[in-house]
Amino acid sequence: MSKPGSEPESGYAEAMAELEDILEELEGDDLDVDVLAERVRRASALIEICRDRISNARADVDAIVVSLESLEVAEDAEES
Repeated sequence: MSKPGSEPESGYAEAMAELEDILEELEGDDLDVDVLAERVRRASALIEICRDRISNARADVDAIVVSLESLEVAEDAEES
């Protein structure tokens, strides 16, 4: 969920692509010092988005695995 007044959250791939762009900017010699804090702030927000997406995906995968494992146990019980 995005915060009021902030840009809508990107998907993981979009956030990573934007992070790569920011990294290239930061590695360049022509970055305006007045823009530096803004770009680092945006990078921090994108990293948070990526972490949230990874965490959510991990939770989804864990739930699916648990569901599959309980299905296997039920099938084994029926066979016995």
